[in-house]
Amino acid sequence: MLKLPPKRSSSWMLRWMPAYGLVLAVLLWLNRFVALGQTVDVGVALRFVLLSFILSVVVNGFGWLGARWVWTITSLGIVFGLVVMFVYVSRDMAGWEDLASFLAFAESIVIGFALGLAAEGCYRLLNRRKKK
Repeated sequence: MLKLPPKRSSSWMLRWMPAYGLVLAVLLWLNRFVALGQTVDVGVALRFVLLSFILSVVVNGFGWLGARWVWTITSLGIVFGLVVMFVYVSRDMAGWEDLASFLAFAESIVIGFALGLAAEGCYRLLNRRKKK
């Protein structure tokens, strides 16, 4: 079982955030440059790094604040989006694989984030009712 650090711990910023961003960037590079067979373009590669680290800051920022449901469900949305990206790339879509896969990835991130916020809100409301 994955043990998350306590809220407001420096582990979120010093360990989890860089590792999360790096793994996500490498997976996006693998999708684009290996699975799709595109030539390596430094501009695109740096955009993927930027996207990965922005997602990492947002997701791990919520983890740092103690919103574990947001972190967990958004991370599941990202993993699902990566799987969908690789599935879409394997299909023959006459040149639309890259766009369709990226849009599906973005959609799964947004849905995961929204579900994570909803789950965290329900969790907080239930805990507040139990305390009263």
